[in-house]
Amino acid sequence: MPAPGEERVPIADALSGLEVHPLEKGETAIEAFVLIKTLDRDGNVSWGYRTTNRLNREELLGALVVQVAVLKKELRDEWDDD
Repeated sequence: MPAPGEERVPIADALSGLEVHPLEKGETAIEAFVLIKTLDRDGNVSWGYRTTNRLNREELLGALVVQVAVLKKELRDEWDDD
């Protein structure tokens, strides 16, 4: 039995009402890292994250570093267009 606070629920239950773009045809999801903007009972906004099974930390870091580089390029390209 998981320790309190460590139980897992289906993503659809945890993120009820939210939607994401579908995977490409033929792709199967095997792991996920989800960055979540939340609003608490008092109206405070904060950021958190959730993962599926234990992700390999090096692989997760690599994926996040690539996403940061992509986002920087997109923002730079938008700036250059103006």
